[in-house]
Amino acid sequence: MKKACFDTSATVAALLQQHPYHVRAFPRLLAVQQGKLHGVMTTHGLAELFATLTALPLKPRLPPADVHRMLQQSVLAHFKIVPLTAKHYSEALALTVHRGLSSGAIYDALHLVGARAAQCDELLTFNGRHFEALAPGDPLIVQP
Repeated sequence: MKKACFDTSATVAALLQQHPYHVRAFPRLLAVQQGKLHGVMTTHGLAELFATLTALPLKPRLPPADVHRMLQQSVLAHFKIVPLTAKHYSEALALTVHRGLSSGAIYDALHLVGARAAQCDELLTFNGRHFEALAPGDPLIVQP
């Protein structure tokens, strides 16, 4: 069975029906929930997902308790959560510096390093341009 690591952009799109990429991302989330795809998320990704969902300018805003419940039911119950170690953070820093990138590129590098460490077949993202800067031509990076 294929193993897919979801970055924050793919997971947000899958979880929110009003997201413009929902129809592209939701089938992947559903496949994980149905046991047809091994879903992986890093500890960094889980924290970033919570932060993103609770900060989105939705009307009404998503309360932290509702986001927590959503993550428990839709993600934590179905995904393998991969803890990132100091070694993973060091690798992500080195990759970011090697590519001459700065700022938020480190967060994408953490997703990429985590997906590689978990031996995923694909890293699902809607931030293809960011990942292309980190790992040009890497077949691991997939936009659903």
